[in-house]
Amino acid sequence: MTPLVRMLAQAAVMQMLMLPSLAVADDQIPSEKEVRQSEGMPPLIPHVMPKPDKNGQLTCLSCHEEGKNGAPPTPHPERKMCTQCHVQGEVKAPGKKTKAKK
Repeated sequence: MTPLVRMLAQAAVMQMLMLPSLAVADDQIPSEKEVRQSEGMPPLIPHVMPKPDKNGQLTCLSCHEEGKNGAPPTPHPERKMCTQCHVQGEVKAPGKKTKAKK
């Protein structure tokens, strides 16, 4: 085994040991909310991802830097590559609007 492969294998094992474990009974499956709130896990993106701007950059910080439009403000606006840690979560389709009956 080459030193690089050995080092990568050791790093992978260390990372797995540091991840929080979920104690789940055979008949219990954690909800998405429980998984999302697991210690140390970055939150999932609960909305449709905006298209990148003309420079190819994501526009997450246009809302999340200061909490515009009801978006939760980021605790780390200096980090610009949001999808390096955050991944797309379940996006619920908006409900159909119906006209009130008279």
